[in-house]
Amino acid sequence: TISGGYFIFIVEPEPSAQVINKVFTLIVDRSGSMSGTKIIQAKNAASFIVQHLNTGDKFNIIDFATTVASFRPAHVDNNPVNEAAALTYISGFIASGNTNISGAFGTALPQFVTSNDSTANIIIFLTDGQATTGITNTQLILNYVDSLVTQLEATIMLNTFGIGSDVNVQ
Repeated sequence: TISGGYFIFIVEPEPSAQVINKVFTLIVDRSGSMSGTKIIQAKNAASFIVQHLNTGDKFNIIDFATTVASFRPAHVDNNPVNEAAALTYISGFIASGNTNISGAFGTALPQFVTSNDSTANIIIFLTDGQATTGITNTQLILNYVDSLVTQLEATIMLNTFGIGSDVNVQ
């Protein structure tokens, strides 16, 4: 049983290490099951990440419920203008609707089509994990995501962060 608590994961390179550029996609669940504290936590986490990107990084935000939306059609450069616009975008998330996890990945992964070996390609997925529309079976979602990554022929680092005490840990 998992009880309440918080988790933060910050990785910083050694001071002498060369920092490689990163391409981030934040996928944020804004479905009805995320109402209350969960949507606040998701918005705070997404805002924190956007505020702590490095110069040279690119990013985009995919948010989903029954429908899937995107901050921009493709990854954008991390700069003060895009950061401010992204923070405004995140602040507008309202929890309602069903949970279309497969639709979110179907939108997010094709945006990595231009990825290359000189960047770290990273997805940060913030959800309670309760799929209710689109593909709802956990194994079928995993198979779908795997097939999309295979089509890209790219290396994608996928980090999933469960939000709430009723998170689907699978």
